[in-house]
Amino acid sequence: MKKEKEQRSWLKVCILVVLLSVIVSQAKAHNLWLALDHYSHRVGGTAKVFLYLAHSLPFDNLGKPENMKEFFYLDPSGNKKDFELKKPDPESFFNEVGVSLAMQQEGTYMASVVMKPIFKSATPKGRKMQSKKDLPDAISCRYIEFFAKAIFHAGKPGGDAYKTVLDQTIEMVPQKDPCLLKSGEYLPVKVLFKGEPLKGEFVYATYIGFSTREDYAYTTKTDHKGIAMIRITNPGIWWIKVPHKEHYEDQSECDVGQYAAIMTFEVK
Repeated sequence: MKKEKEQRSWLKVCILVVLLSVIVSQAKAHNLWLALDHYSHRVGGTAKVFLYLAHSLPFDNLGKPENMKEFFYLDPSGNKKDFELKKPDPESFFNEVGVSLAMQQEGTYMASVVMKPIFKSATPKGRKMQSKKDLPDAISCRYIEFFAKAIFHAGKPGGDAYKTVLDQTIEMVPQKDPCLLKSGEYLPVKVLFKGEPLKGEFVYATYIGFSTREDYAYTTKTDHKGIAMIRITNPGIWWIKVPHKEHYEDQSECDVGQYAAIMTFEVK
C-alpha cells in the first residue's frame, strides 16, 4: 500500500513538472519571421532574406528554409515566385539561412514563408511531436501553424503586391504600403483567420532596438471588421505580430490550435 502511494505521488510530481514545462514553453513561444539585410534597395540590386525561428529580437536562432512548407515572394506586379534554395552546406552558414533575391523591377515586394504544421504533445516522458491519437498517454496537445511576411522595395515603392491576400490560415493584410509610412502615422492592417475577419484579437507591434525581449512598443485590438490600427511611434525596422488560439476542431486528436502571423518592414 505504501509503495502504491509513493508511485502515485511520483506520477503526480512528473505530471506537474510536464505541465509547468508546457506553461513555460508557451510563455516563451517561438516566433517565425523574415528579415532582410536592407529593406530599401536600388533597382537591379540584390536583397538577402533571412529566416528566423526564435524567441526574441533582433536576432536569435536562424531557421532553415527546408523545414518550411512554402517560401516565396511577390514582385511589384503581384507575380508569385518561389525562392531558389541552395542545398544545405555544413561548410557555408549563409547557404542554409540567407536567400538572395535579384530586384529587377521597381516597386514594393512581399516575401512570405509558411511553416510546416506540427503537433506538440506533453507526455509523462516529455514533449513529443505527435498528436494525441498517436500518444495514448498524452497530457495535452497543441497544433501549431506559423506564418510570416516581409515587405520591402526597390527604387520607389509602388504596386499592390503588399496587400495581396494569400489565403493563409491567419494573415495580416496591410491596407496601405508600409514602405511609404513615416513615424507618427498609423498603419491599418486587416487580420483574417480562415478567410474571415478576426474580431477582437490583440495585435502587438515593436521595432528593433525597443527591447531584446517580447516587450512591445504598441498594442491594440482588431475591430468588428478585423482592422487594427498600428501607430508607428519611431523610425526603424518594425515587427508586428497577431497570435490566436482556439479549441482544436477534433479534441480526440489535439486540444488547442495555436496560430501566429508576423510581418516586418522598415519605416524611414
